[in-house]
Amino acid sequence: MKISNLGNLDHSACMLVKINNVHIMLDCSADISSLTPFLPVSPLHLQRLDELERAPSYNSTVLKQTAGGMVLVDTVLHLKPPYDADLSLVDAILITNNSQMSALPYIMMDPRFHGRVYATEPCVMMGRLTLIALSKYMKQCPKCRDKVDINSIPSEVHPIFKSKSRLREIYSEETIEACFAKITPVRYNEQIELFGLVTCIPLPAGHTIGSANWVIKKGDYKVSYISSSSKLTNHTLPMEVMSLASPDIMILGNLSINPMYTPDNTLMEVCNIVTMSVKKGGNVLIPCHCTGVLLDLIEWLISHLSKNNITDVPIIILSPVADAALAHPDIYGEWLNATKQSKLYAPELPFAHSQLIKSKRIHHFSSAAEGMGEVYKTPCIVFAGHPSLRCGDAVLLLEKWKNDPQNAVVLIEPEYAFAVTLAPFQPLYMKSCFFPIDPSINYDQAAKLIKDMKPKIVVTSPTYSRPPPSHPNRTDLVLNVDHNEVAYKELGIGDTINIPENSTTIQVKIGHETLQGIQMQPLKTTSGYQMVAHLTGSLTARNNSPVFTASHAKKPQQLYGEIKLEDFLHTLTQQNITVNKVETMESGDKVYHIVTLSDHVSTVTLSAGVTSILAHTGQMRQNLQTAVQSLLVPL
Repeated sequence: MKISNLGNLDHSACMLVKINNVHIMLDCSADISSLTPFLPVSPLHLQRLDELERAPSYNSTVLKQTAGGMVLVDTVLHLKPPYDADLSLVDAILITNNSQMSALPYIMMDPRFHGRVYATEPCVMMGRLTLIALSKYMKQCPKCRDKVDINSIPSEVHPIFKSKSRLREIYSEETIEACFAKITPVRYNEQIELFGLVTCIPLPAGHTIGSANWVIKKGDYKVSYISSSSKLTNHTLPMEVMSLASPDIMILGNLSINPMYTPDNTLMEVCNIVTMSVKKGGNVLIPCHCTGVLLDLIEWLISHLSKNNITDVPIIILSPVADAALAHPDIYGEWLNATKQSKLYAPELPFAHSQLIKSKRIHHFSSAAEGMGEVYKTPCIVFAGHPSLRCGDAVLLLEKWKNDPQNAVVLIEPEYAFAVTLAPFQPLYMKSCFFPIDPSINYDQAAKLIKDMKPKIVVTSPTYSRPPPSHPNRTDLVLNVDHNEVAYKELGIGDTINIPENSTTIQVKIGHETLQGIQMQPLKTTSGYQMVAHLTGSLTARNNSPVFTASHAKKPQQLYGEIKLEDFLHTLTQQNITVNKVETMESGDKVYHIVTLSDHVSTVTLSAGVTSILAHTGQMRQNLQTAVQSLLVPL
């Protein structure tokens, strides 16, 4: 087995796994944080950003320097897809989460790729909306920034420019639609056969609606891929653990990016900041996606505001896909936990935001220019994209509100570093906070998961074995694994490891008719007694799928021989079948004898190598077939 890390296991996973000669790509995420080295674009022209001074350290007109000294590139936004691979080899792509598919348009539209992509239906829908929102943010900008040669950007500006050849412009909405139309939706526990060589099974991951971990099997050889999973109690189906247990290899990625924060605490902190700010008459901006943790945050926030008797502050959601993103969770009942599902039979909407939208407590618009002015008043709470603060309405609102100390901006998306994200807007006089809401399992939960699942080998990121850079002395913030119990392999960015496939058995299909009459007997082995039986038969394979047929099972009889006209007529007479007429025809070197029976409809055509029966009734066909077979001998 060969595993190549094309992305970053910490937050933007993409791996290529070769197992039993099948090439499977696990997740397909671009590094979304690669947006941050660029100058923000906005739906309206922001003169202050255009007038930023040139970076004095570089002789370039496209490098601007912020008030805090950070250098930004004044050009169109770019993403950094995974490392390139031979896409002609990729047989399938398995997606775990809607946040892990941002590079799909780059790969699926590559002419070298001919594989299939598998993801759950909610994952496909939410991932599509997330990417369309990013594409629409770019279209909303009246003045697109000039394109520059990325190769001319010095590598010292930002680490992403050390691999300039990988940077790509944001895809169009048409490309996204064409790409996602080709994805094959799957359900939890559905078995996906790849060429009869490998079986892939998606299981609930507990992170977001439709998020999935994957089991990959080759006979009794098992690989468990765990990524973007959560053990918290939220609106999704809980994480399935039993089916992932006892793997030969566990691939573990996308643990909590900020393990020093816990979701419950950060949710409460966000609610406290919002409440304090609106009480003082300030506006609150929360840059975020309209998919993911937004639904949980809204429910927490509404409850917190109600307890503080704040019921007249407008809550506004701005996103080009807000309409669909807020409506779709209500139709995915089968993907929700038992509590949410029970509301569907009440009947009652499973999410609080649906009723709040109906009662005009929450308002949503495709952009700030499309109706926000009708409901806006100070104070207000606004959820807007994009969370990178490099495009979308969040850029415009932050620039408008940043000089009022009563206002607040709260960053909740864990992928974006706090200081870097806010750098273009310095000096910033409004209150700014970083409370990342990340339901992903933390290091302690991951360590317990490894202990309970008992994998033979764990493959994971090397960063998990050392404290986060922001807290170098927090030795408790590491993934502690007992190396005496499990082999531990670190897979860094761009690394490849080879692991022997020690499979000793293969799965063989046996029909129920074959199993009839088999007597199981106990056999003593080194691991105790096992029930076994002796079988005699044949093993055949079609499309790499072996099938066993026991010798006692009834097989279709194979017959051969030459049927002479005289013998056939004699046999019909013995069976009391009356012949009306016999015609002989020649075609080339072939001779055809056409025997017509007394019903004037049923006929038998005899020729060298071929016998054709046309019968008036089913019983007549069976009688004629018996007559023909009596003149042949078994093979």
